[in-house]
Amino acid sequence: FLWSWREGHRHFAWGLAIGYKITGLGGGAPDKSSAQVEVWAQADSGADNAVRAEVRTSSAEMGQGLPAVLAACTAEELGIPIDCVNVLLGDTDYCPDGGPTTASRQTFVSGNAARHAARTVAQQLAPVAAGILQCEIDDLRFTDSQVSAGDKSVSLAEVIRHATDSSIPLEAEYEYWAPKTQPLGTGGDMHFAFGFCAQAVLCEIDTRTGEVHVRKVIAAHDVGRAINPLTLEGQIEGGIVMCIGYALSEHFIQEQGMPWTSVMARYKMPGIKHTPKIISHIVEHQTSTGPYGAKGVGELPSIPTSAAITNAIYRATGVRIRSLPVDQDELLRAMRSGAKEVELGWGHTEPIPAVTLGGEE
Repeated sequence: FLWSWREGHRHFAWGLAIGYKITGLGGGAPDKSSAQVEVWAQADSGADNAVRAEVRTSSAEMGQGLPAVLAACTAEELGIPIDCVNVLLGDTDYCPDGGPTTASRQTFVSGNAARHAARTVAQQLAPVAAGILQCEIDDLRFTDSQVSAGDKSVSLAEVIRHATDSSIPLEAEYEYWAPKTQPLGTGGDMHFAFGFCAQAVLCEIDTRTGEVHVRKVIAAHDVGRAINPLTLEGQIEGGIVMCIGYALSEHFIQEQGMPWTSVMARYKMPGIKHTPKIISHIVEHQTSTGPYGAKGVGELPSIPTSAAITNAIYRATGVRIRSLPVDQDELLRAMRSGAKEVELGWGHTEPIPAVTLGGEE
């Protein structure tokens, strides 16, 4: 294995960075979410889709894959296919409060709320199923659109029809409160879950122009439990590409207090041609209080990428980058002059102010 090598005017190097991200508001802030689940039986439907469910919460979907998570949690508790679960978000006429979409919290808190709401519905239906099967409630299992006890079973659709005839509620709402946290320095847990990640980035630096290209990213993310692996992979890849833009091209520039970046043509976001090969490894170190062990992962993938990129640049050129996005013209000048660092990011006119820790001068 080579950490760095040269091919003519191109220098290649790997950079490594690790990171972590908290889940939830933390710091003693109350953190909760509510979800509502309703089920019904459809007439003239096949056995696989005779039962439908809807999960409702006002939580916002911003591309993080929340509908798939809520549908999966609901389907798991009711024992029905995920395709039979509809997700309604943000309609405040019908949806209970899911809290803010921030702090990588929605999978944890709203996922738990949906899970408990669906479980409550199943508990409301359990006495009906036990009466039909002539068994104890504790012996019941909700799986494959059936309710089973030993070698006896009845379709969930039939149980729902009996419940409807008996005026038994077919919906439930659950308010989930996340584990209590404490402010920093007061003892106890400041956050109730942490995600961890490591990323290795292969960069190519053109010594003639200073241009930096990210060629490959190998990433490992501890997500607790991958509730929907496909959308999880997409979220990780999207976070990495977003952070490539943060490190190399995206910058909101102001001149004399006025925005220079006033149109998207002046704000260069990475496109498909800037997207490297991404090899993603999912680590499932479950947390006891998350839905099926899941943690939040919304912001985790975009934390270490820029550090890994600048570490790769340093390994390839000997120049340490002190500000982002990387000023690749300044990087070229530093390589030619033998300078050891680049202090200003692209578009910056003033250096980063000195920072002292612990009140030291």
